[in-house]
Amino acid sequence: MTTPHTSTTRYNPSEFEPDWAFTPGTMILQSLEDLRFTQADVAARASISAKHLNQVIKAHAPLSPDVAVALERVLGVPAEHWLALEATWQAHKARETTQRSFAGLASWLDSFPAAVLQERNIIDTKATVASRADALLRFFHVADTTAFDKVWLAPQASYKRSQKFAIDPYGTALWLRLAEVAAEASSDTCPSYDASRLRAIARMIPPLTREPIRSGFTSAQALLSKAGVLLVFVPEIADTRITGASRWLTSGHPVIALSGRHKFLDIFWFTLLHEIGHVLLHPKRATYLDIEGVHDDADQREASADSFASELILTDTLREELTELSSDAELSALARRAGVSEGVIAGQYAHATDNWRKFGKLRQRDDLATALR
Repeated sequence: MTTPHTSTTRYNPSEFEPDWAFTPGTMILQSLEDLRFTQADVAARASISAKHLNQVIKAHAPLSPDVAVALERVLGVPAEHWLALEATWQAHKARETTQRSFAGLASWLDSFPAAVLQERNIIDTKATVASRADALLRFFHVADTTAFDKVWLAPQASYKRSQKFAIDPYGTALWLRLAEVAAEASSDTCPSYDASRLRAIARMIPPLTREPIRSGFTSAQALLSKAGVLLVFVPEIADTRITGASRWLTSGHPVIALSGRHKFLDIFWFTLLHEIGHVLLHPKRATYLDIEGVHDDADQREASADSFASELILTDTLREELTELSSDAELSALARRAGVSEGVIAGQYAHATDNWRKFGKLRQRDDLATALR
């Protein structure tokens, strides 16, 4: 059985970066010693002043391409080697400068859920404040906290037009980035996005609600991937209230992420269909978050995504029977004709009538963070 794509996999930084570097001058001095040249000899041979050569050697002046080419002729070492050393040294100095500024970011780090950062191997809790801040900025692919605010916090104002609850913006950004990381792991082997194929596949999702949640979710992932859509499960982060989201990778693949905040499977599946609606109906590159208790009836995009999901579950004819259901047997019969689970129909009935007790026992629940691990 295929393993569902979840973000329970720990994040792995891409490569080791040493905290040291040689100045070009160190290597120039070594070359001088090997060739038994003095600095005055090399300056004369390279047609540069002895003062400037000494400044380069002491890293008081940068090594220019012209001087690198001159040294190539004098010392027999390729200019590319000298310039690579210079670039590495300059990057090292710049990194040290930013590291010093990052030392004051303790309060920024504290804005994020530390347990999640540690569990996902995003930061080393034993490292310095500067090192932890650097690791977190790299995880979000931004250079500094100003860029983080612009890229990850500012857009959240447009995710929903009405918010009745305090939503943790830092936890939300972390959840969304974890969804990206989970999706990026499969993006290289996923075909290009195909909207027409997604429309056809969307109709194949509701019948999966009759399967056990793990196999149904795995089947949904496989189907959606054929249309270039990456479906991932990212366990809920406290105080985000997110049930699902749709966004786009830079590769051009749409990502649908589900959190399992609600243990009711009908909500889980409806959220998936709702996010498919956003992918198909609304502009590329936009991010849509489905947040519990935060819904603006005047938001036509949310309303149209809801309608898209509802129509995939029940045809207009079958929906006419929904509010007239009076027994479990009638609900089961309607579920069979619709080709979906009883729990999904029970959820639809509850939403349509605002009566959550009548068929409440038919709404299946599961610990999705465990079931989809």
